[in-house]
Amino acid sequence: MTRKVAELDEVVHLTTRRVWATLTAVLVLFGALVTWGLLARVESTVELDGMLVAGAGPTLVTAPAAATVVSSPQVGSAVQAGADLIVLDVAGERRVVTSPVAGAVSSVAVRPGSPVSGGEVLATVEPAGARLGAVLLLDAANMATVPTGTKVRGAGLSGRVTAVEPYPVRADDLAARFGQRSLPGDGQRLVRAVHVDLGLPARAGATLTPVRLDLVLGERRPADLLWHGGA
Repeated sequence: MTRKVAELDEVVHLTTRRVWATLTAVLVLFGALVTWGLLARVESTVELDGMLVAGAGPTLVTAPAAATVVSSPQVGSAVQAGADLIVLDVAGERRVVTSPVAGAVSSVAVRPGSPVSGGEVLATVEPAGARLGAVLLLDAANMATVPTGTKVRGAGLSGRVTAVEPYPVRADDLAARFGQRSLPGDGQRLVRAVHVDLGLPARAGATLTPVRLDLVLGERRPADLLWHGGA
């Protein structure tokens, strides 16, 4: 009888220890969840398409008149301000188009033998020593306010918004401003340009390439999302 009582006591003690261990684990987990809900932050982001640029964007080199291209530079070529860049044949006469700034040729839109019209973009030149940036396309129908300093990240890059253009433009018109035929998405849609400083030196070949970055619109605690239903 005494042995059975001892065995029962042992079972009770073992069960009690297991109950307390389980209760302790539950309390620790609950405490961790409460701490996470109060201290953690959940970001609200929107993904925007755009392209990388050097500084405020490349300088456009345009044809002064209708002509035929005789020679054109290679992308990535270093140029000095005032240096010969493109040779044209204008009504049988050679005419040299010079680079307006010192930097590197970022794109060439024509090739030798191509006919061009007056004002047509021949090439673009990135300014020397510029910082890497981005121009993102914010849908004009999106009325969200994007303050200067808003965080941006993605594709291994991070930076902050420096300006948002107040007036909407067609995506294709914005592309033409940077010497490009188009930007990602529907070229007819109305967008506002979001300018971003990525805080790195611009590298030849990295700019004028499509990019998709996250715009961080705000942060909230998980507890707030739970208590207010995400409102």
